[in-house]
Amino acid sequence: MKKKARQELHQLSQAQLRKEITKQEKEVSRLRLELRAGKLKNVHQLMNQRHQLARLKTIAKEKELVS
Repeated sequence: MKKKARQELHQLSQAQLRKEITKQEKEVSRLRLELRAGKLKNVHQLMNQRHQLARLKTIAKEKELVS
């Protein structure tokens, strides 16, 4: 992920972060289902989505601790 995109994530509000986290969790569960069904061609996509979810959760926790 580019530095610019990470900075944009830091600018999101708490509500926007929670919405993005929910969206990412749904995407990760969909990819896991596809992986188990054997339909997922790019398995690294799942790994990348999990890392993105972790970034979002980290940023949300940082904002929670600051406020």
